[in-house]
Amino acid sequence: MMENKKLKAFLPLFYLVWSDDLLTQKELQTLKDFIDNQPWLTATEQQYLMARLNIATPPGRQQLANWKTEIEEALQALPQAKDIFDVSVWLSGNDKDVAEREPAFITLELNLGLAGEEAISQFKTAGKTFTSIHHTTHSFDTRKLTELLDGSYAPIINRVKGVISRPEFAYETSTDIEVYREKVLQWCKTLAAENLGNMAYPKEYGGGNNIADYFAIMETLSYHDLSLVIKFGVQFGLWGMSVYSLGTEKHYKKYLQKIGTLEIPGCFAMTETNHGSNVKGIETTATYNHSTRSFTIHTPHPKAQKEYIGNAARHGRMATVFAKLIIDGKDYGVNAFVVPLRDEAGNTLKGITIADCGPKMGLNGVDNGTISFDNVVIPKDDMLDRFATVNEDGLFESPIPSDNRRFFTMLGTLVGGRIGIPRSALAASKSGLSIAIRYGDQRRQFGPEGGSEVPILNYRMHQRRLIPLLAKTYAMHFGLQYLTHRFLHRTEADMQEIEALAAGMKSYVTWSTRDILQECREACGGKGYLSENRIDALKNDTEIYTTFEGDNTVLMQLVAKSRLAEFRKTFEQMDSIGMLNYVYEQTKTVIMQKNPMATRNTDEAHLLDDTFHKNAFEYREKVILASAARRMKKLIESGLDAYDAFNVAQHQMQDVARAYLDRLMLEQFQTAVNGVEDEGLKAILTKLKQLFALSEIEHNKGWYLEEGYMEAAKTKAIRKLVNQLCWDIRTDAVPLVEAFNIPDSCLAAPIVVG
Repeated sequence: MMENKKLKAFLPLFYLVWSDDLLTQKELQTLKDFIDNQPWLTATEQQYLMARLNIATPPGRQQLANWKTEIEEALQALPQAKDIFDVSVWLSGNDKDVAEREPAFITLELNLGLAGEEAISQFKTAGKTFTSIHHTTHSFDTRKLTELLDGSYAPIINRVKGVISRPEFAYETSTDIEVYREKVLQWCKTLAAENLGNMAYPKEYGGGNNIADYFAIMETLSYHDLSLVIKFGVQFGLWGMSVYSLGTEKHYKKYLQKIGTLEIPGCFAMTETNHGSNVKGIETTATYNHSTRSFTIHTPHPKAQKEYIGNAARHGRMATVFAKLIIDGKDYGVNAFVVPLRDEAGNTLKGITIADCGPKMGLNGVDNGTISFDNVVIPKDDMLDRFATVNEDGLFESPIPSDNRRFFTMLGTLVGGRIGIPRSALAASKSGLSIAIRYGDQRRQFGPEGGSEVPILNYRMHQRRLIPLLAKTYAMHFGLQYLTHRFLHRTEADMQEIEALAAGMKSYVTWSTRDILQECREACGGKGYLSENRIDALKNDTEIYTTFEGDNTVLMQLVAKSRLAEFRKTFEQMDSIGMLNYVYEQTKTVIMQKNPMATRNTDEAHLLDDTFHKNAFEYREKVILASAARRMKKLIESGLDAYDAFNVAQHQMQDVARAYLDRLMLEQFQTAVNGVEDEGLKAILTKLKQLFALSEIEHNKGWYLEEGYMEAAKTKAIRKLVNQLCWDIRTDAVPLVEAFNIPDSCLAAPIVVG
């Protein structure tokens, strides 16, 4: 290429510039500026190098091949080379001028996003490729990571794993829905006999008085059959906990113990055909008759029937029914009532009409049905009256005078469902990744010329598909631990925040699970499509998780409203000096984080730093929130009412919620890793934490570029670093899923078990 040997120092850079069509015109200019500012190069040498960067005369294919050959020869002489500069020095004949410019060359490589082993790996010869020699190792104690993940819940987790590993919990393979439903019911009875269903109920009613263990049970059961999880959750969670949370002592004595033993199978009848997420709009009525001290439950028209009700089609004998309370013709809003559906022999009672929802996309072991009521009379005492009642004079009474506050307080007691569902989804993600990653480590395909075939997990794209999702799953694990802790230690003052947090986490995790399982299915190829390998069941069963317990998009709006309310409250509580200080602090942050040194900084230590990640996530959250608040204010000032204004800005509300949840997940991941003492665990978890942060920044790079928070060289360096972290974590990927400690009988996928 060049007679002057020292100019060959630029050979690797030229090759990468011309062979990587993702490098931009701006980066070509960066390289030109570098050459132009090197005093050790003569004007003739600079002119010669500049001519090799002319986009009008790119090198031909043969020229590129010749360059690559020279670089590969250098690497054969430098097997321990860690960066391109090492190669450049060797190619230059160890020229003193080149060797003395290491800091400048390294900075250039970083600015071009060409640092690290990934850039060098492009030049490795077939017989010595990183790809062909990469393999699984254990850089940490898997058992210790399992202990960290399980924490104080290890005893109950291991107890449940022991139960679901028994022979009677072997998966049902019949395609007959009725057979499947009966098997799921029998499994639930076994769990009830083990006193696992009543774990959250008070001890005086046969329970364990431990809601924390109940959540752990739900998550652990989710390694097994998800129809079982939902059936279990409907019976002991929705049905039982609605009686416990909305009822009073008389209801506990009458029902709670029998619910916990599954003597009374029950339902949670809230959703109606015409009204899903809009609970306030339901039309079923409960009319009070003072002369008979009774309520009449009635479905006014077919579209007001209760729909999708788990346990209704076959097994439910009673239900918590949500209906509008009517007294003397006046509507007192939504309240809850215990209503019988069937007698002990399973016969439908008078006035009750039940229909089967039929086969579903998944969860076919759960007997979902519709319920209609034709003037069904129940005693006065079967109104769940913790928050509202009808007194002895037939008048409405409530300790909460505000209708709105009473309604949301009532629904707030049921927030546990929005913790159980994402924790169940998390377990499904762990199962899918365990199958896909272990299969990727075993499955061999293609390979270097003359060499053996290579595990598909060694391929960069396969790593890109799965390992960032593994990092995200670990982030969600710690995020849900935080949510559970907040819920268990809640006070009345922070319940509104916890409800919004639970709504957001439910959406974030179930959407993530949907995407994770799709990628796992595809990553396993045709084997992933076979039912025997279980990803189809995981995918189909969790699909509905994005809808029940609240449609995810609607729940994210709830989160956004909560964030806007907090934002408004912050400003309302500030005096003029406080406002000036707030503006000053925000301005100072922007100046500091958006100065050219920061926006262009591609130094690896900076890109991997917790503070950079935290600042980037917080900045995005604050800017999106403030922007949404300004837009809402402007829309309302233009004459729109709040309802219409929120509708116009709905897509922006999703961004508000997503940015908040991203930041929270990162924050909890960082906190968890910072508390780890074992060096081996800390090292691998740190890589996962960094990968999660950088993957999310990469996902949102368009926003950061639009905002001027980062320049192209920085986002490209992040892309390269994400690749490198995937490569580094690959050797520990199998141990990382082994740490989930999922019983083989639950994974039960022939491609990885047996």
